[in-house]
Amino acid sequence: MYIQFKLMSLLLLPLGYNAQIRTKVKKVRKRTNDVNENAAPPSSSVAEEDTNDPEQKRKRPNVLLILGDDVGTEDIPGYWGTNVAQMPNMQKLQSQGVTFFNAHGSPLCAPSRYMLLSGNYQHRGNKVPSTWNFFDGENQFRANQKSIAHALKEGGGYHSAMIGKWHIGLKLPNDGQFNRRNILSGSNSNWTAPVKQGPNDIGFDYTYYTSGGIQEAPYSFFRNGYLETDPSNIVYWPKGKYEMKHGLSAIRKDGEGDPDWDSTAYNMKLVNETNAFLDFHMENRKDDPFFAYVALGSVHIPHSPPRKYLDGSPVAGENINLHVDMLFEMDKVIGSLVESIEQRGLANETIIIFSSDNGGINALSYAERRLRGHKGMIYEGGHRIPLIMRFDGHFPKGQNRTSHFVGLNDLYATLAELADVPIPEKSAQDSVSFANYIYSEDNVVGLRDHIGVWRYKRVNNRRQLDSETLLYKDLKIIKNHLRSTKLELYDLSKDLEEKHNMIHETYNQETIQHMLKVLKSIGPCPNDVTRKFTLTGGREMGQVVDCSWFANNKHQCSQHIEGELNCNSVCGRFDIICDKD
Repeated sequence: MYIQFKLMSLLLLPLGYNAQIRTKVKKVRKRTNDVNENAAPPSSSVAEEDTNDPEQKRKRPNVLLILGDDVGTEDIPGYWGTNVAQMPNMQKLQSQGVTFFNAHGSPLCAPSRYMLLSGNYQHRGNKVPSTWNFFDGENQFRANQKSIAHALKEGGGYHSAMIGKWHIGLKLPNDGQFNRRNILSGSNSNWTAPVKQGPNDIGFDYTYYTSGGIQEAPYSFFRNGYLETDPSNIVYWPKGKYEMKHGLSAIRKDGEGDPDWDSTAYNMKLVNETNAFLDFHMENRKDDPFFAYVALGSVHIPHSPPRKYLDGSPVAGENINLHVDMLFEMDKVIGSLVESIEQRGLANETIIIFSSDNGGINALSYAERRLRGHKGMIYEGGHRIPLIMRFDGHFPKGQNRTSHFVGLNDLYATLAELADVPIPEKSAQDSVSFANYIYSEDNVVGLRDHIGVWRYKRVNNRRQLDSETLLYKDLKIIKNHLRSTKLELYDLSKDLEEKHNMIHETYNQETIQHMLKVLKSIGPCPNDVTRKFTLTGGREMGQVVDCSWFANNKHQCSQHIEGELNCNSVCGRFDIICDKD
């Protein structure tokens, strides 16, 4: 069911050098339609790196992490009894794994992607609000923060791939000047050099991605950091719909890109690219574990389903609207990716994960909704996400986890524990492993008892903290900064729809104050701690200090995470959003 390619010659000059990628790929067999004919395996130089004892590495599981885009729990059969689209592959995944009913991301996609890869809340990164692309000139990772790909690679010899939607910031090659209208042709960038601050720079070996999915320019793929589009062929795409080879492609915003850009083929390209990576891995590094992060375009707007899927089955027009067509195609993609593992005999060696970045979009009828809100909102429909984990012969089959909540940021510590690799210093500050909880609903020791979510809003041309929430046991408190209703309190065990605000019920006041204190302490604007604390890294590791030490040594703020965590007035970076209480 996929295109197979054989490597004839592939030479990648080191990232960061002003050199042009030189690639020769010979297509030797075509097993489906010609989506992504340029799919290529990673550089052979990766396979030649020194590794640890292969016998030790075989004990570590492979990881296939599939991330949907704007897919809420209400979009998925098996959660709330909704049946928006036919999803036999999703239901099969649930029947063969563990489904989490109380998993959370952020209300928007880019912050959640940073949470997933970093193990941190979004405000631990370089820029706290919004989404990130070329105009930011950097990715969200701060100095000394290591991604889960880096941790698995350095601690367990993993061979890693990032395929699909990146969306956490990039820097133009050779410090080119950003041009919003002509992002490719008008940037004065040397496109024979790779972009900077991309997934290759945070630990991924092989990458094939777009900077912002299907929704924004540039409408081109980057392979291992190099622009796939010939610079002489760059075209300007006005907003609109275009009849392309695989369907009615949609451009949501004007911008530059590849002349053959086809949004309908996006997810099928990712399937073929994943297969190319797996083929190369099995041929060249089969004794090493792999980590494949596949970030889909489904079901973000613009909704542009292909006429037919890779196997020739129809997609577009098969359901009640384009949104459901995209859910329908996503299920086929999940089936293809899982089949890629099964056909290679790797199901007992591979953890398969499906999740999403945030809640679903506002496209469902009220009859189909179980949760209040949708993407972009602080209510459950905005940040409660699907999470399904399968590991044949290891994880239980067909079970649900409902009693405790987990965060998308917790996957970092969980995978590190399952793979028996250490978490790098100063990384995954907000990640708590739920590895034992996967095996049994009763394994609750060590799970987090609270989790925070933050929503930002543009006000007077700048981002402000609009609302924030803390989930604590069965309770959820919402603090609104820009609305008249300042506080809301819900008991989610009785009121999952968040209809009954209990904030004025006096017997809850002590709990309310505790929750507000915790929310303040873990958010972007914490109060300074008055106690002394121990530094956990750097040359001063083990030294006991207080906030006055950072006040007298402000250069140490960037060296010790404790400064930002404990001394916001000195080391805090977000005064612009902390001016409202």
